[in-house]
Amino acid sequence: MSKPKGLDSSEWYPIMKLDIWKSSEKKTNGATLTSLADLLQGRECGTAVRWGHLEMIPLFGSPCAAGAFAPPESSLRLTQVTNYGEMILKNKGKLPTIVPLNLGYFQNAAQNHAMCVSALLGAGESKQFKDACCIQEAQGGYIHEADERFIILPQPLRDKAFALRGKENYSKLWDDISTLNNRLRLKQRGHLDELKRAYQPQLLQTVYHLEPYPEQTGALFLNNNTIMGIELAPDAAFWNELHTPLVMYCYAPLRIINDIEGTQAWTGESLAVDKLTDLDDLESRWTELVARRQKRVNELTDKLQTLLISSAQVEQRQNKNQLATIKSEEFVGQMVLQDNKPAYVSLSRKTSH
Repeated sequence: MSKPKGLDSSEWYPIMKLDIWKSSEKKTNGATLTSLADLLQGRECGTAVRWGHLEMIPLFGSPCAAGAFAPPESSLRLTQVTNYGEMILKNKGKLPTIVPLNLGYFQNAAQNHAMCVSALLGAGESKQFKDACCIQEAQGGYIHEADERFIILPQPLRDKAFALRGKENYSKLWDDISTLNNRLRLKQRGHLDELKRAYQPQLLQTVYHLEPYPEQTGALFLNNNTIMGIELAPDAAFWNELHTPLVMYCYAPLRIINDIEGTQAWTGESLAVDKLTDLDDLESRWTELVARRQKRVNELTDKLQTLLISSAQVEQRQNKNQLATIKSEEFVGQMVLQDNKPAYVSLSRKTSH
C-alpha cells in the first residue's frame, strides 16, 4: 500500500471496505430511503485524505451501470443568457446528463450566473431556467456560449441558493454572497468572483491535496471532523469532471474561512513512533491505528444512519430516471434515481450564516 502523493503519514488512511447500507421497510418511490446512509447503497469508503481543516472520504462503486449519463463538463454548455437570472443549458452529448446542483459559470466582462437547482437533460436537449442567480453584482453583459469550466457554488451558499429555487429575481443571492465575502475578508458586495481573484492559489492547492482516486464515484466532505457534504456521481467518468469544481469552489472556501478565523484544525490520528522497540512493535502499532481509523469512519457513517430523510419530492421524470429534492433536519439537496437507485446525490449541510 503506497502513501498518497503529497501527504504526511498523519494525513492518510488505509483503504477500508465498509458495508454502510442498511435495509429498511420504508420505501420512497420504490427505493429504500430512510436515512442519509441509505443513499450510499452500493458504495464503499476508501482512503481518506485531509489538508488542514478539510477532509475527503472517497467513495467507490455505484448501484448504476457505468456510461448511463454523459459527463457534465464534456456535455453541458451554457448556450445563452436570455435575461439576467435566466439561463439556457444544452446537453450536447449523445447520452442523457445531469446538471449538477448549483452549477455556475465565470466569464470575463459578463454577468456571471449560477443555478439554484439540478436537472435532467436528454441527449441534445436544451432547457431554459428562469430562476437562476446572478452572482456578480453591478456587472453588465450577458454570458455567451463558451467551453469554460463550470463551478459549483461555495458550500456556505448552497442551502441559501436552493431555498430560492423557483423565485425569479436575478439579485436574490447578492446579500448572501456579500456575507460570505465578508467572512473571507473580501469586498462586501455580491461579487462571487472576488473569491477566485483573491484566493486562486489556495483554491488550486486544495485540489492538488485532495486529488481524485482512480475509479472514485463520490465523496463525503468534512470540515473539522463534521460532514458538510455528500456528493455522489453515477460513475467514475462523471465524477472525474465533477471533482475539481466541487473541491475547488464548493469546499475549499471552508478551509480558507477557518484559516482566516483562526480555527484550529482537527489533527486526526497519527502513527506513534516514539520509543519503538522493533519491527513487530511497529506492525502492532500500525494495526491498532488502522482499527482506530476504521472505527472512526464507521462512527461517521453511523451518524448518517441517525439523520433521517424527512421528504423526497420528485421534481422531474425522464424515462427510468427521477430527479428528487431531499430534505432532512441538517441537510438539503437533490438526487437522481435510476431504476429507483441513487445515481447522483448532492446534499449540503445547512449553514447558520
